[in-house]
Amino acid sequence: MAPAPAPAKHESTPLLRDTRVLSLLWQAALVAVLVVVGAWLINNLRANLAASNIPIGWSFLRQSAGFEISEGAAWDPSQSFARAFLVGVGNTLRVVLAGIVLATIVGLVAGIARLSANWLVRTLAGIYVETIRNTPLLVQLFFWYTAVILPLPSLDEGLRLGNFLIISNRGVAMGWPYVTETGGAWLWWLLGALMVSWLVWRWRRSALDKQGRLDSALPVFFGVFLLVAVVGYFVVDATSALPAGVTYELRRGDRGTLFVDADGNAEYDAGVDRPIRRVPVELLGASGASLGLALTEEDGGFRFFAPTPPQEEGDAAASAEEAPPAEEGVEVRYGAPPPVVYSAPVVQGFNVRGGRTFSPEFAALLLGLTLYTGAFISEIVRSGINAVPKGQWEAARAVGLSGGATLRLIVLPQALRVIIPPLTSQYLNLAKNSSLAIAVGYPDLFNISLTIMGQSGATVQLFLVIMATYLSFSLLTSLIMNIYNQRIALVER
Repeated sequence: MAPAPAPAKHESTPLLRDTRVLSLLWQAALVAVLVVVGAWLINNLRANLAASNIPIGWSFLRQSAGFEISEGAAWDPSQSFARAFLVGVGNTLRVVLAGIVLATIVGLVAGIARLSANWLVRTLAGIYVETIRNTPLLVQLFFWYTAVILPLPSLDEGLRLGNFLIISNRGVAMGWPYVTETGGAWLWWLLGALMVSWLVWRWRRSALDKQGRLDSALPVFFGVFLLVAVVGYFVVDATSALPAGVTYELRRGDRGTLFVDADGNAEYDAGVDRPIRRVPVELLGASGASLGLALTEEDGGFRFFAPTPPQEEGDAAASAEEAPPAEEGVEVRYGAPPPVVYSAPVVQGFNVRGGRTFSPEFAALLLGLTLYTGAFISEIVRSGINAVPKGQWEAARAVGLSGGATLRLIVLPQALRVIIPPLTSQYLNLAKNSSLAIAVGYPDLFNISLTIMGQSGATVQLFLVIMATYLSFSLLTSLIMNIYNQRIALVER
């Protein structure tokens, strides 16, 4: 029997003919080219900036800004450029978060309305969607600002809804609840209420699933949350007190500051004494008569005004000035406030005191972003509902579910799997479209950054910060939406 032939030896592939090696070499060469080109661009930029006497570093952020910001967080022109940019970020987040919530509601309602069996509802929703979607957002912002908001009546003739709402060409003033100096402890109760209600909701949801019932567990969630929150409110109200050493400084008989006198000199020293915010105060005259009521601001400041006399229809405004009380005050009375106080908007001369006022610029921007994004979301909702098989509708009707219950319990939960991915894109678009705030003069991060550029000359650095900020918004939004999308995704075996 002949011996078996020895196995043939495989010859090794030459190094320069190995596809894996060649792939690594090509990638390394590409990275090297990118590094060289990037280094050249950076060196060229630094040389040009230095030749133009434009700052290269980041020290300009510590310089005093020297300009006013019309709205947003507490701001003083003596503060730094970095603080001004953060105020702009806060203003952007305020309009973006409110826009996301409102646009989602508008889009959901309009999307369902487009599938309505009622011809009028379906047609009106279609006109809204097609008109808004096919008009540039910038044009819409100009329209809402110049043709709708600014032509509104003045404060004296504006639309009023009791002591809750004033709509005029000065913006929208709403009654607003404020957490007072003693309300910090109640916030912990709210956090505890949220945790307890979530645990109860999980337990209730599990019990309903085991019983095969389609009932919602949300009433239990809100009931427990409300119960704990109300109990905590009354407990904090009964046990809270103002800090020791609280006093006030009264100036000109009608204004002053409520604060904790840390240095004991009976005078308010900014940065040393701590202001007491959102505390009701009463001004008393020499005779002990009450001259007015006010609520301290975030900086502890307060100011009293003479009450505006009611005007009969057709009468001219009695006074266009903010008049002080008729008698000079000599004493301020105050006490431990409840955890939350309601501040109603009141017209005083050319301004609104109390409540919370949203500027015409903010109102126009929010209205434009909401309606524009809501139109796109409505089409996403409509397509998601249409993606649910018709057999699901028929099966729901067969077991006796109403139209609303079918939509809430059967259709929308399945449609969410189709809705969420494109909905995320619309949220990102809304955040980026908010940079058009400059068209109506709203001080968002982009608008304020342009002002900082004009004063500091640090154009490159600020554009890098702007891009990084919007990128952070987008990544955070995508992360949250992707987590939610994974939770509702269909799990296959």
